[in-house]
Amino acid sequence: MEPQELKKLIDRYLKNNVTEEERKFVDEWYQSYHNANVLLSAEKEQQLKSEIYGFVKKQITPKSAKIKRLNIFRYAAAAAVIMLVGAGLLMRRAISTQQQQQAPVFATYSTKIGEVKKLELPDGTTVWLNAMSRIRIAEGFNKAITRSVYLDEGEAFFEVKHDATHPFLVHTSSVTTRVLGTSFNVKAYRQLSYVAVTLRTGHVEVRDKQGKTAVLTPNQRAIYSVTDHTYLLSAYNGEKSRGWIEGRSALSNASFRELAMTVNNIYGVKVSSKNKQTDTYKYNIIISRQHTVDETLRLICSIHKNSCRRQNNEVSIY
Repeated sequence: MEPQELKKLIDRYLKNNVTEEERKFVDEWYQSYHNANVLLSAEKEQQLKSEIYGFVKKQITPKSAKIKRLNIFRYAAAAAVIMLVGAGLLMRRAISTQQQQQAPVFATYSTKIGEVKKLELPDGTTVWLNAMSRIRIAEGFNKAITRSVYLDEGEAFFEVKHDATHPFLVHTSSVTTRVLGTSFNVKAYRQLSYVAVTLRTGHVEVRDKQGKTAVLTPNQRAIYSVTDHTYLLSAYNGEKSRGWIEGRSALSNASFRELAMTVNNIYGVKVSSKNKQTDTYKYNIIISRQHTVDETLRLICSIHKNSCRRQNNEVSIY
């Protein structure tokens, strides 16, 4: 086989466009390396070069004893190209193997409509998960340098076990909250255009993907705008932020969208309105699970003097 043909064969091998016979032929080159899980060391690289050079040398059969200088350079160039391609193939396999071995395994916890779930993490941290929420925790997270959890959807209250050498990180799609040992609430429902972090005790740092940060002290809340990438800090009762754990969801200056989402999460009832004025409404209200959905709807309508019509699990406010 001519060196140029061999180079084309390897190129097709990398694109997975070879027959089984051709694949077997190329595999013989790196048979002793296909289980490698680290990048090539200098010694291994030199060994690879020697093997490829020997292989190419065997494939070249001069037609006569007279070899033109041009052919020598042509074969040398082809050997160099093949060597680089072969080395790249091995490195790609090694990196792929490493990635497979290092892929984290997560335990996922979620809640349904009207459900609140309590989780005890291996490091002693307690997490309460609000309705219609989902959180992921990597196996062995407390053995890593940082204790990371991922709030993919919804709301959670954390009572973090203090560990000065292993910071606790709560990741959402927009911001990451970093603490050492404290209690705080994170609200990150996808239906909302913001993420809210409320601190009850201790200190936390909130950081977005652009590197913008906000540092909170007890009884402070940071509202991060997902669209504007800005923070709004305000005073807020940290104890009130965990009221939903005991069945009391406190809404402060909430939009109609947030109100409707909260009602649906608690009762499984969809609230809507064709009245455009509802887009301007703000609500300061505590919704208690001890009240029936009809009692809650009457309370909601009383705030802005509205009426409502309910049909099964759909409510229209007008």
